Amino acid sequence: MKIKNTLAIPPIQVMKRILYFALIMLQLQSCNTKKQHPEYAKLSGKILNANSKEISIYGMNGYKKSVKLDMQGIFTDTLKLNTKFDQFHLLLEKDSISTPIYIKNGENISLTADATIFKETAQFENDNADYNNFIIEKQRMLSSNKSYKKDWYRLDKSDFKYKTETLKAEFMKALNAYSNIPEDKISIETSYIESLIKRITDKYDEEHNLFKQLKKGTVSPTFENYENYDGSKTSLSDFTGKYVYIDVWATWCGPCKYQIPFLETLEKNYRDKNIAFISISVDDQKNKNKWRKMIEDKHMSGTQIIAPDKFESNFIKAYGVNAIPRFILIDPKGNVVDYNAPRPSNKEKIEVLLSSLDLKLHQ
Repeated sequence: MKIKNTLAIPPIQVMKRILYFALIMLQLQSCNTKKQHPEYAKLSGKILNANSKEISIYGMNGYKKSVKLDMQGIFTDTLKLNTKFDQFHLLLEKDSISTPIYIKNGENISLTADATIFKETAQFENDNADYNNFIIEKQRMLSSNKSYKKDWYRLDKSDFKYKTETLKAEFMKALNAYSNIPEDKISIETSYIESLIKRITDKYDEEHNLFKQLKKGTVSPTFENYENYDGSKTSLSDFTGKYVYIDVWATWCGPCKYQIPFLETLEKNYRDKNIAFISISVDDQKNKNKWRKMIEDKHMSGTQIIAPDKFESNFIKAYGVNAIPRFILIDPKGNVVDYNAPRPSNKEKIEVLLSSLDLKLHQ
């Protein structure tokens, strides 16, 4: 006796379903590949875990367009780009994410990413995808090689040269891995890579000499009678007998403000240890009220002082500070521990450094 297969689908139905799904795929492909209107660009995609409710696109001549994200992070909109330039900036303000994006009228560009790890997950598709993906990869590489700004200058010249040549080769390998980047963009990026390596190498003698002058164990430069937030005067000698972790910052410096919550946490964790935390502002003296207000608004702790002559102040110049934020660590005898110490946001490195010190409890 044969049992009837009630689950079997007649062949004609199978063919209908195959044709149906094939038609859907063709329609989807058509949506993604059809030529855009020459006076508009299409931007679409999905951003997971975003705090921002919209994407902002900024360009030359004051161009700005906001593209809404729905509850799932999906977005799609057209952009009428009123400029001859193709470089714009994509901003997710509440997530502190900003990246260049290259797009022109007539193009269809798609972006997917996770806002919590944007640089690691961002992926462009469709028009100009290769160049935009390289830009994201370049940003990742720049972030991961930040150590060249300080650590490489401590090396001897041959090791330093090996580092810079390796970095250049890595950038060029990344650029050449994308097959559909226009020749003019390849030329621009090649010039950028060469200029980046030149900027790094041109600073070697100055930075290496600074390292030798301020290497661990040398006597630290000092400051005297810098104005404190409360109106009193503060000198480095006031902290003799303690380790001193100094933050050189300014109210106008975005990366400096980013470090503030990490610094506050660090101060809290080491409150009962033999270490003092000093923040030296290089704001203009005429902006002291703004400086004081930010200290109040952000409830900044530690010792808050302001340098008398911004970057030209003796202590700031002696440490070769030409970019901020900059962190300095000095021992209880007034000697340098690290003239360019890890930032508070680099939790692993700063913890390793501080845990290596004799930060005994206050008596």
